[in-house]
Amino acid sequence: MKPTSHLSHSQGIKRPALIKRAILLCIGILCTISCSKLRGKVESKPHWFKYYSTFSNNDYQVYFLQRIEKLDSDSAHSMPDYLKQYYIAEQSPIWTINGCQEHKVGVLMDYLSRAPEHGIPANFFGYDSIRSSLTELQSHKVANDDNLYDALFNLECLLSDAYLKYAHALQYGATDPKIVNGGKWLYKMVQPDSNFHKQALDGLAALSNTLDNYQPKSATYVRLQKELQRLYPIKDTVLKEIPVKTITAGQNSDIIPLVCQRLRVTGELAANYPDTNMLTKQVLDGINLFRAHNNIPAADSLGKETIEKLNRPIDYYCRRISANLERLRWRTEATKGEDYIAVNIPDFTLQAFVKNECAFKTRICCGKTQNPQNSPGRTRNGITRAYKAETPLLHSEIRRLVLNPEWNIPYDIIKNEYYHKLCKSNTAVINREHLYIKDARNGKFVAPESIDWNNVNRNNIPYRLIQSSGRYNALGQVKFDFSNTESVYLHDTNNKGAFKRRVRTFSHGCVRVENPFDLVDLLYQYNEYDEWEVERLGLLVGNKPTTEKGKKYLEKMEEKETEYYEKLPDAEKPFYRKLRPTSVFLKKRMPLFIEYYTCYPDAQDRIQYREDIYYKDDNILNTLGFAKK
Repeated sequence: MKPTSHLSHSQGIKRPALIKRAILLCIGILCTISCSKLRGKVESKPHWFKYYSTFSNNDYQVYFLQRIEKLDSDSAHSMPDYLKQYYIAEQSPIWTINGCQEHKVGVLMDYLSRAPEHGIPANFFGYDSIRSSLTELQSHKVANDDNLYDALFNLECLLSDAYLKYAHALQYGATDPKIVNGGKWLYKMVQPDSNFHKQALDGLAALSNTLDNYQPKSATYVRLQKELQRLYPIKDTVLKEIPVKTITAGQNSDIIPLVCQRLRVTGELAANYPDTNMLTKQVLDGINLFRAHNNIPAADSLGKETIEKLNRPIDYYCRRISANLERLRWRTEATKGEDYIAVNIPDFTLQAFVKNECAFKTRICCGKTQNPQNSPGRTRNGITRAYKAETPLLHSEIRRLVLNPEWNIPYDIIKNEYYHKLCKSNTAVINREHLYIKDARNGKFVAPESIDWNNVNRNNIPYRLIQSSGRYNALGQVKFDFSNTESVYLHDTNNKGAFKRRVRTFSHGCVRVENPFDLVDLLYQYNEYDEWEVERLGLLVGNKPTTEKGKKYLEKMEEKETEYYEKLPDAEKPFYRKLRPTSVFLKKRMPLFIEYYTCYPDAQDRIQYREDIYYKDDNILNTLGFAKK
């Protein structure tokens, strides 16, 4: 039975219950006084609460504590244990003392209403439910009896949940990165401990300051947030669609004013730039700037691809920014220092930073992708699982280089790609791709002509394929090793033409580097190798000697190679490879971050947008509660 505010209503309550109620009441009053410093000054009842004539703050606090005690059996409410213990320690509600702490609630509601500035819908925190509960109370729609205390308890729960959820979202992210990245997320995460929640609750005494302090401070976050604040008020504006035409520089067209309108919105033309019917130099410069921001090659004309991108709704940009603000809120154990390598998959680039300066940048190829529409089973409850060949997102350290690597072809690739080719043309494939075969059962070399692949069970292949070292090797001439659970790495490639493509999703998960030996040189410098050591290692990959010492070393290498061949057993001489892998272990390991940002500010502080090649943005947006597009 719920207690009421009228003393006469307690006549039916047994004496022990009355004693317990009196004790709780005394404790509640004492704790309200002692703990008010933590929660701030207690406000008096709002003026509109005079209509609730049966309300007694003392009776409500007794009711509140009884409900808290019974939460384990309360099917209507659940509460984290740390919050329950906080309430028990305080012996009082936070938001509904004296009916409603109107100013405190107003401050929180103001911050929740501005959650879209962080790319989070206000309703992620239950904003509409809180607003509705408040409106019912303020308009006196709640019955002036025990229902009033129930309504206040519900409001208290909604407000505390929203506050703590807001604090968590801004400090640690609102989503689980492993889930929204479809499983291909290998970073170790920082999780909030009990102290975080205690500090959040203790921060209620200075609520505005506490909420302000939850604002992420990184320059990248603030820049994206600023752009979102600029675009969000006009996100639902419908702009007239630009018809697709091809317009050359200096040509007049009725679509140019529409192009100017779009470029003023996206920021490549000044807000006061006047409309014109001519594709002038200034307009073309704006178009090419837009292209640069959207990974489209510059041109001296306007055509289909650019117009299609210009026709994106304004909300497209808001959604991209919102997804990436969430990525920036995730707290990983590994943080970037002054020296690191960062690979951004949607941008297809690798950048190496030394002392916070970009020392090297190059293009990369990454793991294959697949449109989830072609595999409906990958998407459930708004979350698309990662495609098996995607490059995983991770932090590690480059610990060694492998010069002249061999490629131990993964079993799945042997089964799904090589098996059928070997059935058709066994030795031709082996010779063309410089492969050799080992028996998986004993590790011995196997002559390719001795195998009839048509009699080999594809689901139980007892052989392993290795591609020998050389410029023709799929890994090229150098591999960069780092620890990870998916056996991926950075490497050179024999397919240099792939880097000419704009969308470079070609690999089985590894990252191919366009200019790998520039990265090698950087790592040598980072490890303070002297000139002779750099020359010596270069000789191993076929570089010509540049010093007398180098010439003599090369001669000695060739002598040793002859000795090595002569000592080989006759059975292994047919499988002799002059080039073999050499490991170079690095004393100073270089931190590596493989990341996924579809929207980010560049070095000139301009916002760049990239295609969501792995279909991850919608996972974040769906989880946050954005309307599906």
